[in-house]
Amino acid sequence: MDFLRLIYFSSLSGALAGLVAWGIQAVVGAAIQTSAAGWAADTLLLGLVAVLLIPFLLVQLDRFSGRSFRWRTIGLGVLIAISSALIAAVVLWFLRANVSAESPVLYRLAGWALAASILGLGIGSRWLTTNKLRILHTYTGGLAGGLLGGLLFVGFGSHQPELCQAAGLMLTGAGIGFGAGLAPLLIRDGAVQFISSADARAQSKYGRANKYWELQHEETYVVGNLATSQSETRFQPGAEIFIPDASMAARHAVLFSKEGRFYIARHPDAGGPAGIAKYVLRVRGKTVTTSQELTEADDILIGRTALRFTTRKQGEQ
Repeated sequence: MDFLRLIYFSSLSGALAGLVAWGIQAVVGAAIQTSAAGWAADTLLLGLVAVLLIPFLLVQLDRFSGRSFRWRTIGLGVLIAISSALIAAVVLWFLRANVSAESPVLYRLAGWALAASILGLGIGSRWLTTNKLRILHTYTGGLAGGLLGGLLFVGFGSHQPELCQAAGLMLTGAGIGFGAGLAPLLIRDGAVQFISSADARAQSKYGRANKYWELQHEETYVVGNLATSQSETRFQPGAEIFIPDASMAARHAVLFSKEGRFYIARHPDAGGPAGIAKYVLRVRGKTVTTSQELTEADDILIGRTALRFTTRKQGEQ
Protein backbone atom coordinates (compact mmCIF):
# COMPACT_ATOMS: atom_id res chain seq x y z
CA MET A 1 0.00 0.00 0.00
CA ASP A 2 1.25 3.48 -0.85
CA PHE A 3 0.95 4.81 2.72
CA LEU A 4 2.97 1.93 4.11
CA ARG A 5 5.67 2.53 1.52
CA LEU A 6 5.74 6.19 2.56
CA ILE A 7 6.30 5.21 6.20
CA TYR A 8 8.99 2.72 5.21
CA PHE A 9 10.92 5.09 2.96
CA SER A 10 10.53 8.04 5.36
CA SER A 11 11.98 5.91 8.16
CA LEU A 12 14.75 4.67 5.88
CA SER A 13 15.52 8.24 4.78
CA GLY A 14 15.73 9.35 8.41
CA ALA A 15 18.09 6.50 9.26
CA LEU A 16 20.25 7.32 6.25
CA ALA A 17 20.39 10.99 7.27
CA GLY A 18 21.58 9.95 10.74
CA LEU A 19 24.26 7.69 9.27
CA VAL A 20 25.51 10.36 6.86
CA ALA A 21 25.60 12.93 9.69
CA TRP A 22 27.67 10.54 11.81
CA GLY A 23 30.09 9.98 8.92
CA ILE A 24 30.56 13.70 8.32
CA GLN A 25 31.00 14.38 12.02
CA ALA A 26 33.56 11.58 12.29
CA VAL A 27 35.68 13.32 9.66
CA VAL A 28 35.09 16.98 10.50
CA GLY A 29 34.76 16.49 14.24
CA ALA A 30 38.29 15.11 14.55
CA ALA A 31 39.56 18.68 14.60
CA ILE A 32 37.50 19.61 17.68
CA GLN A 33 37.66 16.44 19.77
CA THR A 34 38.97 17.80 23.07
CA SER A 35 37.38 17.67 26.51
CA ALA A 36 36.56 21.36 26.27
CA ALA A 37 34.90 21.06 22.90
CA GLY A 38 31.87 18.97 23.87
CA TRP A 39 29.56 21.90 23.14
CA ALA A 40 30.97 22.35 19.65
CA ALA A 41 30.91 18.64 18.88
CA ASP A 42 27.32 18.24 20.08
CA THR A 43 26.18 21.29 18.11
CA LEU A 44 27.94 20.07 14.97
CA LEU A 45 26.45 16.60 15.18
CA LEU A 46 22.90 17.71 16.00
CA GLY A 47 23.04 20.38 13.30
CA LEU A 48 24.14 17.84 10.70
CA VAL A 49 21.34 15.43 11.62
CA ALA A 50 18.70 18.17 11.53
CA VAL A 51 19.87 19.77 8.27
CA LEU A 52 20.17 16.42 6.48
CA LEU A 53 16.78 15.21 7.67
CA ILE A 54 14.94 18.09 5.99
CA PRO A 55 15.85 17.33 2.34
CA PHE A 56 15.88 13.56 2.94
CA LEU A 57 12.29 13.66 4.23
CA LEU A 58 11.04 16.28 1.78
CA VAL A 59 12.14 14.11 -1.15
CA GLN A 60 10.00 11.23 0.10
CA LEU A 61 7.00 13.34 1.13
CA ASP A 62 6.96 15.30 -2.14
CA ARG A 63 7.23 12.11 -4.14
CA PHE A 64 4.30 10.69 -2.19
CA SER A 65 2.15 13.78 -2.81
CA GLY A 66 2.97 13.72 -6.54
CA ARG A 67 4.82 17.04 -6.42
CA SER A 68 8.21 17.83 -7.85
CA PHE A 69 11.02 18.47 -5.40
CA ARG A 70 11.04 22.21 -4.58
CA TRP A 71 14.41 23.67 -3.70
CA ARG A 72 12.88 26.96 -2.61
CA THR A 73 11.21 25.25 0.33
CA ILE A 74 14.51 23.95 1.66
CA GLY A 75 15.74 27.31 3.02
CA LEU A 76 13.05 27.70 5.66
CA GLY A 77 13.35 24.07 6.65
CA VAL A 78 17.12 24.35 7.10
CA LEU A 79 16.75 27.46 9.27
CA ILE A 80 14.20 25.69 11.46
CA ALA A 81 16.44 22.63 11.65
CA ILE A 82 19.48 24.67 12.69
CA SER A 83 17.45 26.51 15.33
CA SER A 84 16.17 23.26 16.81
CA ALA A 85 19.71 21.84 16.78
CA LEU A 86 20.99 24.85 18.74
CA ILE A 87 18.22 24.48 21.32
CA ALA A 88 19.00 20.77 21.64
CA ALA A 89 22.69 21.58 22.07
CA VAL A 90 21.85 23.99 24.91
CA VAL A 91 19.80 21.26 26.60
CA LEU A 92 22.74 18.85 26.30
CA TRP A 93 25.11 21.46 27.73
CA PHE A 94 22.80 21.94 30.72
CA LEU A 95 22.55 18.20 31.32
CA ARG A 96 26.29 17.78 30.91
CA ALA A 97 26.97 20.51 33.49
CA ASN A 98 24.37 19.46 36.04
CA VAL A 99 23.61 15.76 35.63
CA SER A 100 26.42 13.87 33.94
CA ALA A 101 28.80 13.78 36.91
CA GLU A 102 26.22 12.50 39.42
CA SER A 103 24.26 10.20 37.10
CA PRO A 104 25.95 9.40 33.78
CA VAL A 105 23.26 6.87 32.86
CA LEU A 106 20.47 9.42 33.35
CA TYR A 107 22.50 11.94 31.40
CA ARG A 108 22.82 9.58 28.45
CA LEU A 109 19.17 8.58 28.43
CA ALA A 110 17.78 12.07 29.01
CA GLY A 111 20.30 13.66 26.68
CA TRP A 112 19.54 11.39 23.73
CA ALA A 113 15.76 11.48 24.28
CA LEU A 114 15.44 15.24 24.82
CA ALA A 115 17.83 16.24 22.04
CA ALA A 116 16.15 13.91 19.54
CA SER A 117 12.65 15.02 20.52
CA ILE A 118 13.62 18.69 20.11
CA LEU A 119 14.99 17.91 16.65
CA GLY A 120 11.76 16.11 15.80
CA LEU A 121 9.68 19.02 17.09
CA GLY A 122 11.67 21.54 15.05
CA ILE A 123 11.62 19.47 11.88
CA GLY A 124 7.90 18.77 12.26
CA SER A 125 7.16 22.50 12.53
CA ARG A 126 8.21 22.72 8.88
CA TRP A 127 4.66 21.47 8.12
CA LEU A 128 2.90 23.73 10.64
CA THR A 129 0.59 25.29 8.04
CA THR A 130 -0.23 22.09 6.15
CA ASN A 131 -0.27 19.24 8.66
CA LYS A 132 -0.18 20.27 12.33
CA LEU A 133 -0.30 16.71 13.66
CA ARG A 134 2.97 15.98 11.89
CA ILE A 135 4.67 18.09 14.58
CA LEU A 136 3.38 15.78 17.31
CA HIS A 137 4.32 12.69 15.35
CA THR A 138 7.87 13.82 14.53
CA TYR A 139 8.32 14.89 18.16
CA THR A 140 7.14 11.51 19.44
CA GLY A 141 9.18 9.66 16.83
CA GLY A 142 12.29 11.61 17.75
CA LEU A 143 11.67 10.97 21.46
CA ALA A 144 11.27 7.22 20.91
CA GLY A 145 14.26 7.00 18.56
CA GLY A 146 16.43 9.06 20.91
CA LEU A 147 15.44 6.96 23.91
CA LEU A 148 16.34 3.77 22.05
CA GLY A 149 19.63 5.36 21.03
CA GLY A 150 20.32 6.31 24.63
CA LEU A 151 19.55 2.78 25.84
CA LEU A 152 21.86 1.39 23.18
CA PHE A 153 24.65 3.73 24.24
CA VAL A 154 24.16 2.95 27.94
CA GLY A 155 24.24 -0.79 27.29
CA PHE A 156 27.09 -1.03 24.80
CA GLY A 157 28.68 2.42 24.53
CA SER A 158 31.62 1.54 26.77
CA HIS A 159 32.63 -1.23 24.36
CA GLN A 160 31.78 0.24 20.96
CA PRO A 161 31.15 4.00 21.43
CA GLU A 162 31.47 4.99 17.76
CA LEU A 163 29.27 2.15 16.53
CA CYS A 164 26.67 2.85 19.19
CA GLN A 165 26.67 6.56 18.33
CA ALA A 166 26.09 5.78 14.65
CA ALA A 167 23.30 3.32 15.48
CA GLY A 168 21.73 5.81 17.90
CA LEU A 169 21.69 8.55 15.27
CA MET A 170 20.14 6.18 12.77
CA LEU A 171 17.42 5.27 15.29
CA THR A 172 16.80 8.96 15.97
CA GLY A 173 16.50 9.78 12.26
CA ALA A 174 14.33 6.72 11.64
CA GLY A 175 12.01 7.71 14.50
CA ILE A 176 11.53 11.23 13.16
CA GLY A 177 11.03 9.90 9.64
CA PHE A 178 8.52 7.35 10.87
CA GLY A 179 6.53 10.09 12.59
CA ALA A 180 6.59 12.31 9.51
CA GLY A 181 5.39 9.48 7.29
CA LEU A 182 2.77 8.21 9.72
CA ALA A 183 0.93 11.53 10.10
CA PRO A 184 -1.00 11.47 6.78
CA LEU A 185 -2.17 7.91 7.43
CA LEU A 186 -3.63 8.76 10.84
CA ILE A 187 -5.36 12.03 10.05
CA ARG A 188 -6.80 11.57 6.60
CA ASP A 189 -10.58 11.42 6.39
CA GLY A 190 -10.78 10.14 2.84
CA ALA A 191 -8.62 9.42 -0.16
CA VAL A 192 -8.63 9.30 -3.93
CA GLN A 193 -6.89 6.33 -5.51
CA PHE A 194 -5.30 6.23 -8.95
CA ILE A 195 -6.87 3.40 -10.96
CA SER A 196 -5.55 3.82 -14.51
CA SER A 197 -4.93 6.35 -17.25
CA ALA A 198 -4.95 6.32 -21.03
CA ASP A 199 -2.17 8.93 -20.89
CA ALA A 200 1.17 7.12 -20.95
CA ARG A 201 2.92 9.61 -18.63
CA ALA A 202 0.29 9.35 -15.91
CA GLN A 203 0.13 5.56 -16.20
CA SER A 204 3.91 5.29 -16.00
CA LYS A 205 4.09 7.59 -12.97
CA TYR A 206 1.34 6.06 -10.86
CA GLY A 207 0.26 2.81 -12.54
CA ARG A 208 2.36 0.45 -10.42
CA ALA A 209 2.38 2.47 -7.21
CA ASN A 210 -1.20 1.91 -5.99
CA LYS A 211 -1.19 5.67 -5.58
CA TYR A 212 -3.38 7.37 -2.98
CA TRP A 213 -3.82 11.04 -2.18
CA GLU A 214 -5.11 11.58 1.35
CA LEU A 215 -7.96 14.02 1.95
CA GLN A 216 -8.71 15.89 5.17
CA HIS A 217 -11.86 17.67 6.25
CA GLU A 218 -11.87 21.46 5.89
CA GLU A 219 -9.14 21.28 3.23
CA THR A 220 -9.27 22.03 -0.50
CA TYR A 221 -7.24 20.23 -3.16
CA VAL A 222 -6.73 21.32 -6.75
CA VAL A 223 -6.47 18.49 -9.29
CA GLY A 224 -4.63 19.14 -12.53
CA ASN A 225 -1.55 18.60 -14.65
CA LEU A 226 0.40 21.63 -13.39
CA ALA A 227 2.70 20.74 -10.50
CA THR A 228 2.90 23.20 -7.62
CA SER A 229 6.60 23.68 -8.32
CA GLN A 230 5.73 24.98 -11.82
CA SER A 231 3.31 27.62 -10.53
CA GLU A 232 4.45 31.18 -11.07
CA THR A 233 2.62 32.94 -8.20
CA ARG A 234 0.99 32.08 -4.90
CA PHE A 235 -2.28 33.51 -6.26
CA GLN A 236 -2.38 30.91 -9.04
CA PRO A 237 -1.14 27.74 -7.34
CA GLY A 238 -0.49 24.50 -9.11
CA ALA A 239 -2.19 21.21 -8.33
CA GLU A 240 -1.95 19.58 -4.92
CA ILE A 241 -3.04 16.40 -6.73
CA PHE A 242 -0.74 16.46 -9.74
CA ILE A 243 -1.50 14.05 -12.61
CA PRO A 244 0.53 14.40 -15.85
CA ASP A 245 -2.45 13.79 -18.13
CA ALA A 246 -2.35 15.88 -21.32
CA SER A 247 -6.16 15.79 -21.50
CA MET A 248 -6.44 17.58 -18.16
CA ALA A 249 -6.37 21.31 -17.62
CA ALA A 250 -3.56 22.79 -15.56
CA ARG A 251 -6.17 23.30 -12.83
CA HIS A 252 -8.94 20.92 -13.76
CA ALA A 253 -11.01 20.18 -10.66
CA VAL A 254 -11.28 20.97 -6.96
CA LEU A 255 -11.82 18.44 -4.18
CA PHE A 256 -13.17 19.94 -0.98
CA SER A 257 -15.14 19.09 2.14
CA LYS A 258 -18.19 20.74 3.63
CA GLU A 259 -20.03 19.73 6.81
CA GLY A 260 -18.23 16.39 6.93
CA ARG A 261 -18.85 15.48 3.29
CA PHE A 262 -16.55 15.55 0.27
CA TYR A 263 -17.33 17.13 -3.09
CA ILE A 264 -15.65 17.52 -6.45
CA ALA A 265 -16.21 20.56 -8.62
CA ARG A 266 -14.83 22.01 -11.80
CA HIS A 267 -12.05 24.49 -11.32
CA PRO A 268 -12.97 27.90 -12.82
CA ASP A 269 -10.21 27.35 -15.39
CA ALA A 270 -12.13 24.32 -16.71
CA GLY A 271 -15.67 25.67 -16.24
CA GLY A 272 -18.24 27.29 -18.48
CA PRO A 273 -19.62 25.79 -21.71
CA ALA A 274 -16.18 25.77 -23.37
CA GLY A 275 -14.52 24.08 -20.40
CA ILE A 276 -17.26 21.48 -20.06
CA ALA A 277 -16.94 20.64 -23.74
CA LYS A 278 -13.15 20.43 -23.69
CA TYR A 279 -12.29 18.94 -20.27
CA VAL A 280 -13.82 15.66 -19.10
CA LEU A 281 -14.98 15.44 -15.48
CA ARG A 282 -17.38 12.61 -14.65
CA VAL A 283 -18.54 10.93 -11.45
CA ARG A 284 -20.28 7.57 -11.75
CA GLY A 285 -20.34 8.13 -15.51
CA LYS A 286 -22.21 11.45 -15.33
CA THR A 287 -20.66 14.72 -16.41
CA VAL A 288 -20.05 17.20 -13.60
CA THR A 289 -21.01 20.71 -14.66
CA THR A 290 -20.70 22.48 -11.30
CA SER A 291 -20.10 20.26 -8.24
CA GLN A 292 -20.94 16.73 -7.15
CA GLU A 293 -20.97 15.05 -3.74
CA LEU A 294 -18.71 12.00 -3.49
CA THR A 295 -19.79 8.77 -1.84
CA GLU A 296 -17.88 5.60 -0.98
CA ALA A 297 -16.19 3.90 -3.96
CA ASP A 298 -17.29 6.56 -6.47
CA ASP A 299 -15.46 6.29 -9.80
CA ILE A 300 -14.11 9.61 -11.08
CA LEU A 301 -12.91 10.27 -14.62
CA ILE A 302 -10.73 13.35 -15.04
CA GLY A 303 -9.35 13.84 -18.53
CA ARG A 304 -8.30 10.31 -19.44
CA THR A 305 -7.46 9.29 -15.89
CA ALA A 306 -9.68 7.13 -13.68
CA LEU A 307 -9.68 7.68 -9.91
CA ARG A 308 -11.71 6.22 -7.07
CA PHE A 309 -12.88 8.01 -3.94
CA THR A 310 -12.72 6.11 -0.65
CA THR A 311 -13.55 6.97 2.92
CA ARG A 312 -10.89 6.75 5.62
CA LYS A 313 -12.05 3.28 6.66
CA GLN A 314 -11.88 1.94 3.14
CA GLY A 315 -8.58 3.67 2.38
CA GLU A 316 -6.88 1.93 5.32
CA GLN A 317 -7.72 -1.57 4.23
